[in-house]
Amino acid sequence: MDRLPQEVVTHVASFVEHQKPAVDFWERQKAVSKLPPYATLSRKWQLAIESRTFRSLQCKSSELPTLIHFLTRQPHRKRLLLFLTYDVVLPTYTDNECAKFETAEDMRKNNQAFTYAIHALFQFLKTWDRENDSSVFLDLLDIHSPMDGRHRGPDKYEEDQEQYGLGKRYDLWEHRYEKSLLQLLDHPKLPTLSCVSRFQTHSPSRPIEPNSAILLTTKLPNVESVTLNLREQPRKDPHVRQQARHDLAVALPALSTLPVREFGLDFYYHDPCNHYFSTPSALLPSAPSTDHLSLALHTLSQSLFSLRLDTVVISSDLYWPSNLSTPPTWPNMRQYHVHFEMTAPDGAWYFVRDPSKPEGDDEEGVNDSDNSDDEPDTESDTYSDSDSFFDSSSVFRPDTFNERREERAAGNYPGRCFRTLPSDTLINPLLLAMARSAACMPKLEEMSLTSTMCDPDGAGFEVRFYAVGHVRHDDLEPGDSDQARLDWLVGAWRPNDDTLDVWREGRDGLLVRFIE
Repeated sequence: MDRLPQEVVTHVASFVEHQKPAVDFWERQKAVSKLPPYATLSRKWQLAIESRTFRSLQCKSSELPTLIHFLTRQPHRKRLLLFLTYDVVLPTYTDNECAKFETAEDMRKNNQAFTYAIHALFQFLKTWDRENDSSVFLDLLDIHSPMDGRHRGPDKYEEDQEQYGLGKRYDLWEHRYEKSLLQLLDHPKLPTLSCVSRFQTHSPSRPIEPNSAILLTTKLPNVESVTLNLREQPRKDPHVRQQARHDLAVALPALSTLPVREFGLDFYYHDPCNHYFSTPSALLPSAPSTDHLSLALHTLSQSLFSLRLDTVVISSDLYWPSNLSTPPTWPNMRQYHVHFEMTAPDGAWYFVRDPSKPEGDDEEGVNDSDNSDDEPDTESDTYSDSDSFFDSSSVFRPDTFNERREERAAGNYPGRCFRTLPSDTLINPLLLAMARSAACMPKLEEMSLTSTMCDPDGAGFEVRFYAVGHVRHDDLEPGDSDQARLDWLVGAWRPNDDTLDVWREGRDGLLVRFIE
C-alpha cells in the first residue's frame, strides 16, 4: 500500500464509512467516527484519513484544550480544517434551580462563561493568521447549560418529564431562561481573525444579544458570508422589544465595513396565535413611524450579492423607503429572499379575515376565560408547604409561573387563527416597494416574498421571481426557464395593477402566473 501514490490511497480511503447515521438527538451526541483506526495503517493512510476527520470538527468549549492539543501536535492538521462547529457550555444549575427564573447573578455568570469561551477560541484561531493560508467556516451552533432540556441526558430528561407530568416535580424548563440574552463582554480585547471566511450562529434556546452578535462578526475582517440566528424580544415586553430592535438597527451598519457578499438574518418572532390580539408597536415611542431596522437592512442590502431574511417583522422600507431623494441601486444583488411575519413593525396585521369563510369557533369571546370549563387551567402557579421536592430553605421555593396566563399576555391564547386574506391597504404598498427595488437589480436571478401565514385550506402567500435560465423543481412546463417568470401563490387574491406594471417594465416577455 505504501507504494501507491497518495492520491490513490486517498481515493480508496474515501469509501470507508465515516459513522453510522444518527437517527435522533441522543445518537448524535454519542456518535463516534469509524475512521481514526485506519490512520494507524501507514503514513499515507494517516494523511488520507485525517483529510476527512479534520476537515470538519465539532467542539464544545469545555473540550477546546483537547482540540488545541490535537491540532498543534501536527501542524498540517490546521490546514485540513475547513469547518469548525463550536458549542459553548454555560455553568450548570441544580434540580431546585430548574424551578427558578434566572437571576441577575445567573445571567452575569453566563455572560462571563460565554465571553471566556469566545475569547479562548479566538485567541487560538488567531495563531492561524500567521501560520495558515486556508479559510474556515465558523459555526457557533449551540449554547447551553448541562441542565437545559435534553442536555440533561436521555435518562434524566425522560425521568424529569415523567415526574413533572405526575405533579411530583417543579420545573420551568426553557421558561427559566427565555428572557435571557447572552452578551459578549470585553469586545475590544477580542482579537481579529482573518482566517474565517464564513460565519453563522444558531442556538435558538440560548440566543445571543443582537448587538453582541454584530460586534463579534466585526472581528472577522475577511468574512464573506454571515448568517445570524437571533431572537426578537417577546411582545409582552414592548419596551424591551423596541429598544433591542433599535439597537440591532444601529449595529448593522458596522457590517458594511466588511467584505460581506451573503447575509442571512433569522430574527425569530412568533405570530400571535390569537388573531384578535392587538400587537404592541415594535417602534420607538420617540419615532413611532420610523422602522429603523428595515431601513438599516435596506442600506446593508445594497452592497450584497445575496440576502435572506427569515421570520422577520418588516415594512416596505426594507425595499423602498418613503423618504428617498434618489433611487437606490443593488448592482450585485442576485438572490433576495424574505420570509416575513403576519404583523408589521407598528403592530398592524398584514392579513384580515376572509369574508367568504364562516367565523365558526374563532369568534371573539368563545372559551376566552382563564378557567373555562372546556379548557381548564392545568398550569398551577402555587405550591404547598408539604412539597417535598424542595429543600426547606425558602430560597428554593419554586417561582410562580402560570403558562396559560403567560400565553394570553403574549397573544397566543386562546388560539383564533382566521387571518388568511391579504389586507389590500398594507400588502399592496409592500409588494409595490418590492417590485420597484427589483427593477434596480440588474443581476437579479431569484427573488421571493413569503409570509408565515398558513391557510388551513391550503392557500398561503408567496411571490416568486425567476430570471431567464433559472430552473426550479416546480416549473410547470418544459422550457419555462427560457423566460423570466413571476409566480403568485396567493389563492384567489390579486395584487393591484400598479405592482404588476412595475414588474413588467424593463422585462420584455415576463411571464406572470397566478398558481392556485
